[in-house]
Amino acid sequence: MLIRWANENDLPAWYALATEVSPIFQHPADMGTDPEFVAGCQRAVNEYKVLTAVDYMSGDNMGFISFSRNRNSISWFAVSEKHRGRGAGNRLLKTALRQLDTNKDITVNTFCADCPQGTAARALYKKYGFTEEKPFTHDGLSRCEMKRPASSEKRGGSFHYRYPDFIRKSQKEFCPACNDEPMPDGQIDIVLTDKICVGGEYPGQGRLFGKLYVMPMEHYFHFEDMPETDAAAFINEVQRVGRALRKVTGAVKINYEMHANSGAHLHIHLFPRYLDDDFPSAPIDYRVSEPAPYESYEEYLWFIEQMRKELAYDPD
Repeated sequence: MLIRWANENDLPAWYALATEVSPIFQHPADMGTDPEFVAGCQRAVNEYKVLTAVDYMSGDNMGFISFSRNRNSISWFAVSEKHRGRGAGNRLLKTALRQLDTNKDITVNTFCADCPQGTAARALYKKYGFTEEKPFTHDGLSRCEMKRPASSEKRGGSFHYRYPDFIRKSQKEFCPACNDEPMPDGQIDIVLTDKICVGGEYPGQGRLFGKLYVMPMEHYFHFEDMPETDAAAFINEVQRVGRALRKVTGAVKINYEMHANSGAHLHIHLFPRYLDDDFPSAPIDYRVSEPAPYESYEEYLWFIEQMRKELAYDPD
């Protein structure tokens, strides 16, 4: 199955599911035709606040989950009866929680313990750290607020956690790289032309001496959208940088990795691999950066200068 953002084409399936589960939710009317519910669904879709699980082969919408970033809460969650037991609910909840702030309490209003129709939902919430808090009455129905206590979880900048901001910055007019926003601390331009930027990093992802990235100056979000001639020219530059990097660092191999799930402007990471690096028989864990692989900051600056010499680049 595929977990993705719901769009306007998914709305009829969401309304149909709401109609299906209205008796389970003990809703006094048909949610799927309720004007307030319908309007809320449309807003949620437009604001990236609702996910759907889709069966690959049939194209069926298996379930939906919506949430509120402002309230840091789960707003609505259901899986169609014919698709239950396949893990759709588990994957929807896991993905929705990534879009909320786990450093704060996350809440959900659900069934009380004495409601048998809510047993499965309550068990799933408990699996993800929600605990029972306080019962209340809503529209004459018994409900319970469950809370997932704040944690000290550390997250990266990937779209998995900040999709609206990420997708906004994937557009050239909001792209930090295209609008001359300040570089992160420790990054230095090794090469900067009208075609490419080669950037060094301190202390360096993966604790790898010489780790850097190569970025085209023209804005691209998806590599497959890059014209073939531009792609060929860019890869030629990446090869040239990799050749110089291996010479300067003495690395055994260079790992070339194109991610762009944190910085939306397309770029390639070059990870030098050494006999004594920290990831034998494994990919690089970019989250590891301390202590720095350089004996001093001056050695990092020496590396920058050697790369400029090899690439015949004079920053002045």
